[in-house]
Amino acid sequence: MQRTALLIILVSFSLTNCRKSNVDVNENLDSLNQYLNNDDEIDSLKMHGLDGSDLETKTYDVKGKNIFLRDGPGNNYKKLVNQKATDAIGETQYMQVDYTCTISIEEEKNNWAKVRVVEPSYLSTTHYGWIPLKNIIKDNIQTSNINLSSMKYEIISTTENNVSKNYNIYLNIDNLSKDEISNFIKHFRQENCSDCTVSIFDSKSIKDLIDIYPLSKTEYLKFADHLVATSTFDAPKSINFYPLQDIQYKEYGGKNFKEQKMK
Repeated sequence: MQRTALLIILVSFSLTNCRKSNVDVNENLDSLNQYLNNDDEIDSLKMHGLDGSDLETKTYDVKGKNIFLRDGPGNNYKKLVNQKATDAIGETQYMQVDYTCTISIEEEKNNWAKVRVVEPSYLSTTHYGWIPLKNIIKDNIQTSNINLSSMKYEIISTTENNVSKNYNIYLNIDNLSKDEISNFIKHFRQENCSDCTVSIFDSKSIKDLIDIYPLSKTEYLKFADHLVATSTFDAPKSINFYPLQDIQYKEYGGKNFKEQKMK
């Protein structure tokens, strides 16, 4: 009975959205796996619907970011509170999904869908609610196949270490949305690497700064202004836009916060 209670606690851990990770989550999941060969615990998991019997459930990717889960099919319904994140941060946090999530659909109504997060798996017991159907990628039409040869891009440099290969890419981002840039990175990986880190720049003028550390204030501001997006080998579905336009960027006097202007 005590072990069963522990299992429920372990699998109920939740964060604000799919992109965020936590070492404790991995540790908890490792602990959970230790119980999977125990018949009593497997019976307990079955009781809670966590035995893997739904592995054939059809899953979908999500289009967009910061999409709130609601308790009904419409914007007039309440956003679902992420209680664990709220308790940890001290102010109300809401459950969200984004393009880094994989979901299943339980019901559709009025151009909305009741969904459950499938990946990351540690959110599957907590993150379920209604989102607009327009944010669910159901077929290849919404994730149009990109012909990379038709895109204006150039590999500026590549580096390699013990864990991944790193591609630094100039991409002409004129009129490209976040989703289109994300789609470019996805297809670039499909054609070139499965576990690489990809960095997207909107100018080749920063080529000489790529391997420089530390950067001076002027160099940092220039680099931050032209580093459009990064996607790391260990979180390939997670894409951070203008990751260096951060607190240090603001302290250095940076004012050109470009992500706010992106589509």
